[in-house]
Amino acid sequence: MRTLISESKMLKKSAFELHRRRLNWRLVAKNEIAKCFRDACDSATKLSYPFSMYCNVHDDTKNEETVQLSSGVNHTGIVEKIDKPDEKGWKAETEKGAALVASFGSNGTVAFIIYPYKSDRHSRNEDNIILYHNLSPDAVTDELIKRCIGKFLLYVRNSSIYGGYSLSFFDRMHINMMILIDIRNRKQLYRNAFGLVAEWSKIIGAGIAGYIVAILTQGS
Repeated sequence: MRTLISESKMLKKSAFELHRRRLNWRLVAKNEIAKCFRDACDSATKLSYPFSMYCNVHDDTKNEETVQLSSGVNHTGIVEKIDKPDEKGWKAETEKGAALVASFGSNGTVAFIIYPYKSDRHSRNEDNIILYHNLSPDAVTDELIKRCIGKFLLYVRNSSIYGGYSLSFFDRMHINMMILIDIRNRKQLYRNAFGLVAEWSKIIGAGIAGYIVAILTQGS
């Protein structure tokens, strides 16, 4: 009976926290993210940023919602002539898909994910980079949102065919660091490090065992 009371209290406390996070997202965090994204779009227009920027809110599914800042579709300048029996004409290649997505999950956490530009001839190896994950809506501040926008703009320039000649050594280092600290890559690093420690432990253990055997042999 005591266990039932304890479990009941913990469940009620957890359910209250989930409800509070969902309420925070709906009333505060989502609106703040959308405002920052729209401000970025307005600034891009005023400053004649080369690519079109727009913001969308996808909240058709309650408690699983996204706010998305996207960079528009660009023509790459590649035009392919099509001369087939069933198809003739010209095909202009485009790059698309660049976006910063703020995602709210059913478990009450927020993630920020950036997606690169991709075309048939030019694309990065990774599909996306997780900048932040498992955040409480309380942690979504103006500063954090603007930091994500800055990283997204760098990623846009890095992944677009038009940005290739503008990248400095530090730009590339910044991108590689974002990839490295992506939670998925961190987990892989931890697994690799654990495996390396295990292998070295085997080697060291074998060396110690061999040393002990040698000492015992000498003693006899």
